[in-house]
Amino acid sequence: MRYWIAIFILIPFLTLAQEHNHSEDQNPFGQSTEYVCPMHSQVVRNEPGTCPICGMDLVKKEPKQDYSEPGAEKSFTVPESSQQAIRVTTAKAVRKNLQPQLIAQAQVRWQESAQRHIHSRAEGWVEELHADVEGQWVEKGDKLYSLYAPDLVVAQDDYLQLLDSLSDIRNGDSQQSFKRRGQQRLRLLGMTEAQIKALEQGGETEYVVDYYAPESGYITSLDIQEGMYVSPGLKLLTLTQDNQLWFFADVPARYSKQLKTGQMAHISSSHFPGGHWMNTIDYIYPQVDPVTQTIKVRIPVNDSIDRLREGLWATAHIELEPVNDAVVVPVASLIVTGMNNRVVVKSGERKFEVREVTTGLRVGNEIAIAEGLEEGELVVTSGQFLLDSEASLQGLGLDSSNDNAAAPQHNH
Repeated sequence: MRYWIAIFILIPFLTLAQEHNHSEDQNPFGQSTEYVCPMHSQVVRNEPGTCPICGMDLVKKEPKQDYSEPGAEKSFTVPESSQQAIRVTTAKAVRKNLQPQLIAQAQVRWQESAQRHIHSRAEGWVEELHADVEGQWVEKGDKLYSLYAPDLVVAQDDYLQLLDSLSDIRNGDSQQSFKRRGQQRLRLLGMTEAQIKALEQGGETEYVVDYYAPESGYITSLDIQEGMYVSPGLKLLTLTQDNQLWFFADVPARYSKQLKTGQMAHISSSHFPGGHWMNTIDYIYPQVDPVTQTIKVRIPVNDSIDRLREGLWATAHIELEPVNDAVVVPVASLIVTGMNNRVVVKSGERKFEVREVTTGLRVGNEIAIAEGLEEGELVVTSGQFLLDSEASLQGLGLDSSNDNAAAPQHNH
């Protein structure tokens, strides 16, 4: 009797266990029904609703396919009537040579080596400023300013005393050595050979000493006025030669791999009709401008400031090396996301496939495909975003396949 009572008690539990195992066989991965936005495949919910981005109703997402199985079908079917409704157009991937036409904005700048910064060699007061206009042209040897410097007065007095005492030194070599030291002291304080010779001949100290332009150029920076107290650490003015200029061109960062020193640049400006300058790139700066996302290249130019002005805008045409034998598609076919670049390939009359691609150089409305596409394949150039969304709904999009590959496996 106890045996039969035990049997009747265990039967319900055995039935429940069989039903549980049966349900696990039917859904081994425990996937629940998901709802996705037709336009934004990243919006996935476990229940019906609306997309928080565009407000469209979420639709039921098809179960994902397992691409790990050999021969798994990755394409999806779209009826021809639906293709016409969304106006699907295609273009063929062709193999051709791309000749980049790089046009960049350029600007005139002074060469750094063409600028000469003028500093005082001694502390003192500017008694008179002879070159007093920024932009003024000065010739080599022109007076720039006159300075009263106590240290320079003392150095002149010491030198004159040295000359008077040289007769007491019988050794001729020693006389010349002391004299050279005294002259060198005056030179280091900024006196010229002519001024030192005049001091020797006149025998009188100059309390106000004139300072002269060491070379010809424009005064491009004037930082002193009459009466100012100056010291060796203060920049008084800047002289810039007129025939040493640079063009700096801002090149989009996507051309960084094609840029090389030695490439020819043709430069023109609307401010000089008919004006044309040619030279090669002599330096490519290593950093990318964080605001404009451009790379700066330097192009020397031999021309006078009489024609070119610092800050003048121009247009640079840079001759880049061609990209030969590249698989090329229209830029319009490319779907750019934060994770990858992809295209929709039409593999049959009604069959489509979303495929990840690696892009290369872009020239105008065409772009080279380094990996992911073969010559002669058809890519969708209009309607590809809707087709990409349809692939996501059917679990055939790249995002879906990535999710599927990363899904945890359950062993029962």
